[in-house]
Amino acid sequence: MLKSMSINIGLLGAGWFGREAHLKNLLRLPDVNVVAVSSRSAESRAASKELIGDQLQAFEDWEDVLKVDGLDAVIVALTNDQHHAAAMAAFDADLHVLCEKPLGLSIAECDEVISAARSAGRVLQIGHEMRHQALYQQMKSMVENGDVGDPRVMWCREYRGPMRPGWRSSEKLTGGMLLEKNCHHFDLFNWMFEAQPVRVSAFGGKDVLTGTELLDNAQVLVEYEGGRRAVLEICLFAPTGGDCEIGIVGTGGRIDTKNQAILLEHHRFEPREHTSRQVPDPDDESGFQDASGRVDRGIKAELAHFLDCCRTGAAPLNNGESARLNVAVCLAAQESIRRGEVVTLKEVLS
Repeated sequence: MLKSMSINIGLLGAGWFGREAHLKNLLRLPDVNVVAVSSRSAESRAASKELIGDQLQAFEDWEDVLKVDGLDAVIVALTNDQHHAAAMAAFDADLHVLCEKPLGLSIAECDEVISAARSAGRVLQIGHEMRHQALYQQMKSMVENGDVGDPRVMWCREYRGPMRPGWRSSEKLTGGMLLEKNCHHFDLFNWMFEAQPVRVSAFGGKDVLTGTELLDNAQVLVEYEGGRRAVLEICLFAPTGGDCEIGIVGTGGRIDTKNQAILLEHHRFEPREHTSRQVPDPDDESGFQDASGRVDRGIKAELAHFLDCCRTGAAPLNNGESARLNVAVCLAAQESIRRGEVVTLKEVLS
């Protein structure tokens, strides 16, 4: 149990994303104290102190953060390959955990972290912040209210610039492009459909950005129980001219969204009707720009949700089980590209 309503947080990984996404948004929330951070970079540690103050304890090794007295929770914002070890150690230290996506690089890693959270009786939340963005909260509410009838097909089309340089260009450290980049979109597919993914067929390649280990484009088709389907198109060598378009169509209508324009269009089939509106977040200034100059939203709301779950013991919206299923879809897609054949979720999950 928390010692007070104020929550003491440690940040494991105070690099660019840890500071821009987590530290700056935590400063906008009440009753939370960032007491310790880690980073292998002296510049990142110094930048964190500039944000939080000289009282901040800053370490080179993330394991030292877990030894700080009075911590209630940690945020794991390390490279993907370290998520499993850091989350396991945090639960062993009896702390709540917000772990950046992906939960693990394998289903076995996911299972171990979920089991550790359950044994510790602590919150495990995964950093799929798009569930907390107002645009997709509205989309989800409309689907649940029957505004598209029986949802049958979803899509995501994102043509953008390259990933941020550094470790995100490493297959080993990320687990693969789809797991690093598009886990957000597969998570939205799973969340909107609320159905079990069954099999995946995918194609992809390194056609332009040949200096990176990762794919620079892919097309992925996911089939769900009951015949529902979702398709993803991703291209990382188109730096201008497009938005991230996510939509859903059912027996009674369709919804089209554009992420950067925060635009939602609804088409009702019968009676024929069309509406269009922007859906800004309550505090839109809390977003930040990614490597391609796009604004990422939903992180402040995600952090507020995590703190609320820590205080109340409520289950997070983006919990370990949903993250495990998301990892499975990503791994199935990457294996389908590697093998050139359809891959079932049963195979991956077993």
